[in-house]
Amino acid sequence: MPELFIEVGTEELPARFVGPAVDGLATNLAKLLGGLATSPPRKWSTPRRFAVAFDNVAAQAPRTEKLVTGPAVSVAFRDGVATPAAVAFAAKFGLAPEQLTRVQGPKGEVIAARSVEGGQALKEIVSAGLEAAILGIQFKKTMRWGSRRESFARPIRHVCAVLDGELVEAMVCGRPTVDHSDGHWLLSPGRFRVRSASAWVEDSRAARVIVDPVERRDVILTELHAEAGRLGVDLRVDDDLLAEVVNLVEAPRVLAGAFDAGLLDLPPRLLVESMKVNQRYFPTYRDGVLTQHFLFASNNPDGNAALIAEGNARVLAARFADAKFFFEEDRKKPLAEHGQRLAGMIWIRGLGSMAERQVAVATAGERLAPVLGADPAATLAAGLLCKCDLATQMVGEFPELQGHVGHLLAAREGVTAAVAIEEHYHPRFAGDTLPTSAAGLALALAERLTVLDRTFAAGLQPKGGADPLGLRRAANGVVALVLTLGPDPALPALFQAAGLEARADVIDFVLARLRASLQEEGIPTDVVDAAMGASLSPGDLRAMAERARSLGALVRDGRFGAVRATFRRVAGLVKQHPGEAPELASLDESRLGDAGRALSGAVYFASHDGGVSRQLEALLALRPLVDTYFDSVMVMADDPADREARLGLLRVLVARFASLADFSRLATE
Repeated sequence: MPELFIEVGTEELPARFVGPAVDGLATNLAKLLGGLATSPPRKWSTPRRFAVAFDNVAAQAPRTEKLVTGPAVSVAFRDGVATPAAVAFAAKFGLAPEQLTRVQGPKGEVIAARSVEGGQALKEIVSAGLEAAILGIQFKKTMRWGSRRESFARPIRHVCAVLDGELVEAMVCGRPTVDHSDGHWLLSPGRFRVRSASAWVEDSRAARVIVDPVERRDVILTELHAEAGRLGVDLRVDDDLLAEVVNLVEAPRVLAGAFDAGLLDLPPRLLVESMKVNQRYFPTYRDGVLTQHFLFASNNPDGNAALIAEGNARVLAARFADAKFFFEEDRKKPLAEHGQRLAGMIWIRGLGSMAERQVAVATAGERLAPVLGADPAATLAAGLLCKCDLATQMVGEFPELQGHVGHLLAAREGVTAAVAIEEHYHPRFAGDTLPTSAAGLALALAERLTVLDRTFAAGLQPKGGADPLGLRRAANGVVALVLTLGPDPALPALFQAAGLEARADVIDFVLARLRASLQEEGIPTDVVDAAMGASLSPGDLRAMAERARSLGALVRDGRFGAVRATFRRVAGLVKQHPGEAPELASLDESRLGDAGRALSGAVYFASHDGGVSRQLEALLALRPLVDTYFDSVMVMADDPADREARLGLLRVLVARFASLADFSRLATE
């Protein structure tokens, strides 16, 4: 069966667009081909091209034929002459009225025609749909070029479309498809013919382009460690930076550069952030201390290594010189004096200025401090400075250093909890570092609780998938802080301790983020819902997470299937026949039957305290007794007294484990 190969050549794509480009092409082509694609696509990508190949595609769409009936013969023909109804029906199938057939329908004889669908050649399908598949790729930003009306991430230079070694003719952005590709723009700018995907990969390599991003990553990583070894320095490879660099080069070669060692007097994080964010360089360390050496991936492996390294060092030195100037200027004024400019910075329209936000966070942090073991006065002092560095020249030039610059300037002034200024921004994203100080934790929670409280009160909740104010991120931060660092109070109590209203919609919003977080851990949705619906400690994020993870562990080891079915049945009966759970001793055991009496005794001794693990073990031990009870005893007995006693036992059972899970929320399987 043939192979379909599509390559899109573009002007250089931003690194963050390369992955979405090739994934989008693969997805859109798979939709275009439908059942003609019998295997997943293979994908390749560089900054200047991305390509997809489908192996063993069917050469032709399946052909189907069906009989389509129309109006009654009496309506279609009058005195042997076709009526407009017959003419219109025949025209749909490219037929003359006399070519129509007549068949017997449910209400008499009708006209009919045979409709043939499918059967198109694969080339025709690709030719007709290729442009839409390419232009349908979604990017965060697009552009137009020349006089074209179409938009794309970057101008498209060529589209290579080959089916089984032959050109698939189509038009994309006013240009015909081709059956050739280009080499490295600098090292091998000529063209070469494309016959197959595998040949294209090798011919690209010969033309100095490594089209496989995994291979480029391996080359860069190997050379990074080799250069670090040669210099006698250590690497801390940032995976995100490495992934970005992979999509910046087509023919990588790792080189080393160095900047003036005197610049190491600047804050290390400033230097590291500038190297990574602005220049995509890899910093190096020796004995845990930043060195003046840096590594980078060049896209010109044949170039003069010393000259390229010198040029990169000059660019970096210029940025560092600017940073040094800004930092020295910022240190000439107290941090609080910088903060005077916050009054002119809008927080959110209608919610005041950044100065007001800073005061609100500081106040909430001071109130939370005793609950979290922090010093209220120190927390308040740090909170009243926590946004001030937004007005510094350094943060204006390097926004990613917000909080860090404030920490450094406050520490220089002798602020006790200066680290909390930086820590109140953490976590900034999933997996980010968390505050290490009690004051930092208090301000981090205060920041997020205050933002949620003020925005929801103003009616600025996220709508659909849009979240311009980052409120889901704020709620995720609350979840991460509570689960990892373990403040004892439940969520409503935290809001109240911070002097904020424990709004039901805000609580539900944060709980929804906890739910999503637990689902991302692989815990089944119904198990998460059951654990979060337990009656004990509503709003206690830690307790909910502990229950969900413990129940999820039972799912993974296979022991929860029978428990789920058994106790969902118990919960279902109790929900259908509500009532107070009686004391076990008050039940008339003569009405329970042997199995009921055995279950009653077991429930009496079942753990209802001592933590989740003990309750789960008790639950597992009770399951066979509950199954025997249902098999041996008619719970819904005709005698009202028998029925009530037996339902009472089930109510006791549900009440005993209500703090573990709401079993009515469990799925049947």
